[in-house]
Amino acid sequence: MANLRTTGIDRRTFLAGVGGLASVAAAAGSARAQNYGQVVGEQPFARIEKLGENVWAVVSTPLNHDHSFNPQGMATLCNGGIVAGADRVAVIDGFYTPAGGAWVASMARELTGRDVTDVIVTHFHADHTGGLAGFQRGAEGPEIYATETTRKLIFERYSGPNPVEGSPFSAPAIRPVLPTRIITDETNPVSLDLGGRSLTLEPLLGHTPSDLAIQVDDAPVLFAGDLVWAGLFHNYMDAIPSKLRKSAGRVLKDKNTVIVTGHGYVAKARDLQNYLRLLDHVEEAARAAFEAGKSPEEGAAAFSVPESLGEWALFNPKYYEVAFAAWRRELEAA
Repeated sequence: MANLRTTGIDRRTFLAGVGGLASVAAAAGSARAQNYGQVVGEQPFARIEKLGENVWAVVSTPLNHDHSFNPQGMATLCNGGIVAGADRVAVIDGFYTPAGGAWVASMARELTGRDVTDVIVTHFHADHTGGLAGFQRGAEGPEIYATETTRKLIFERYSGPNPVEGSPFSAPAIRPVLPTRIITDETNPVSLDLGGRSLTLEPLLGHTPSDLAIQVDDAPVLFAGDLVWAGLFHNYMDAIPSKLRKSAGRVLKDKNTVIVTGHGYVAKARDLQNYLRLLDHVEEAARAAFEAGKSPEEGAAAFSVPESLGEWALFNPKYYEVAFAAWRRELEAA
C-alpha cells in the first residue's frame, strides 16, 4: 500500500475564478430513467441510488430527457458516491459547486446519521473538485484525499481567472479547495479504513495524468471516476489515450462489478464493454488519420460511431476533434 502525507496547507483554500470545466459531461436523457439501484433521494440535478448496505451512488442529471440543458442541473454535474463504515463516512468526488457538495453532504448525514469524514477526489477537473467547499464545516471539515499530481494540477489549472479551452460551460464563482491528505506513491493502492470496511484507492491514469479508481472491499462496487463513461462520448481534453484504454480495461475487468461511472448511468461492468470497443474504434480512426497526414479536424469530420456500439451522445460538438487531437499528441510524442 502507498503512503499518505498531510500537506502543510491543510484546509487552506484559494479564491480562483474557474473559467470553465476541464471535463464536462452529463447523464444523457436515458440515464435519468435508467436507475440501477433504489432511488433514495432526488433533486433536479441529481439522484442518489442505493447499491448495497451503506453504499450509494450519486448520479448527476444536468440534461433533460430530450438531451436539452437543464438550467437547474449544474449543481453536482459529475457522478460520485457515499460509503459508510462503523467509524467514518466517505464521499467519492467533490462535485461541481459548493451548493452541490453541500447537498451531497446533507444527504450523507441523512442516510448515515453522521457527518462526512472523508472526501476522495478522483482527478483534478473542476466538475469533480469545484464543490469541495460545500463539505467544509469550519475546522471540523473532512479530510480530502488526492494524489500529489492531482493536487498540483488543481492549483495550476484553477489558481487564475483564465478559462479552460474546450469547455462548453462557464464555471460559477466557486472556491476550489486543496486536498489535505496526499497520496505520494502513485503506483500502488492505498487502503482507507472506514471501520469494519475499507476502500481501496488505486492510482491510475488516462483521463488525466492522475486518476483514482475506488473499490469497496466488501461489496462488488467500484467508483471509476472519469475513466469510464456511459452513454456519452469521452472528453479527451487532458487524456493520454493509450493509458485511458489500459486503465478502463482494468476497471472493467470483473464483469460482475457494479461500476459507478464518472458521467452517465450506473451499470455492471459486463454491460459497459461497448465503452472499451468505442475507445478502440477512436484509436483506430485517429491512427489512420495521423498516418494519412490529416489534421484532427479533418479526421474528426470523417468519424462516426458504428451503430453496433450503441448510442453515445456527443455533448460537445468538438469532442471528436478533441479525441483526435489527444491521439495526435501521443503519436507525435512517440
